[in-house]
Amino acid sequence: MRNWRTSLGFVALVAVGLALLLPLPGRAPAVRIAAQAQSAPTPPASDVFRGMISVEDKQVPLPEGDWRVAGRATTTIDAHDVSSVALVRLRDREVEAAVLIQTNRVNTDAAWGKATACDRTDLYFARIRYASDHDGSCAYAAYVNAGVKREATDRAWQAALLHGAGNAWRFPTHWVMAAYRITDPRDAVQVRYLFRADGATDRAAVRELVAWTEASWFKVGSGFRNRLGTSEGLPDWRQSDVAATVLPRAGEEASQVEHLGTKMVTYRIFGTMTDMSVNYFWLGSLPSAGGLAMVGAVASSALYFVHELVWSRFERPPVLVGDLPGVGIEGPGPG
Repeated sequence: MRNWRTSLGFVALVAVGLALLLPLPGRAPAVRIAAQAQSAPTPPASDVFRGMISVEDKQVPLPEGDWRVAGRATTTIDAHDVSSVALVRLRDREVEAAVLIQTNRVNTDAAWGKATACDRTDLYFARIRYASDHDGSCAYAAYVNAGVKREATDRAWQAALLHGAGNAWRFPTHWVMAAYRITDPRDAVQVRYLFRADGATDRAAVRELVAWTEASWFKVGSGFRNRLGTSEGLPDWRQSDVAATVLPRAGEEASQVEHLGTKMVTYRIFGTMTDMSVNYFWLGSLPSAGGLAMVGAVASSALYFVHELVWSRFERPPVLVGDLPGVGIEGPGPG
């Protein structure tokens, strides 16, 4: 009797398993559904933005005009989930400009570090405003050769190329580009603004591109912190008055040394003031409280240095996102 029940249960288990694995009429196999979910969907024609787009809860300002989402993708790079969106601006069927946005998924690790292009000296422009273990902001302007294999580019850009081919869009093979990477302990974003390189590589055009790159930096940073209005976009990069309209006010940027030094000094000042207040409360003597606070400041600073030195021997360095794939080879301009 017991063997009969066991056999019947085994047959029922096999039947349930077959019902889950075999496709039913009107239903695709589960494996195929998962594969389709991973592929980049064709964006709808109505997916058009002006002024700004929000990606993973971060605002990205857009230059003037109608920007059409042409590709989306999520890729794992160096153990980090990177969400990408590619937008294009069309003139008839010519792609005259594009934007590639790459950011961390919401509530995922944002340890990206800075883009190595920000350290290059052979580009049109490259500068680091500040960089630390926790946050950073850098930008660069470059010439881009897009005549590379599609597989070597960002997956959202790959989807944009395929979508454009189906709609007879004509993509340029060379661009001029302004790029930004901004990070903090919770989020990270890299934005590339690309414009056709036709007639845009002479000295005057390069100066305009560099001015536009610096002038737009403030708004890109404001969008990263969700401080943009719904219609706050960027001007066209060929506008002659761009530097006068969007350049950040004096004092809104700092070098890496200034940024880290200011944080260290302000932290130590508040710590010493706290120690002095507590000492004065117990001792009732201001000179004694001040002396103890100063001795404590020196001792705690030395102890913190030794503490960090010891921990650095055992801690594994964080895995940072390296250079993210773009739309082609980024380098100096022709000639």
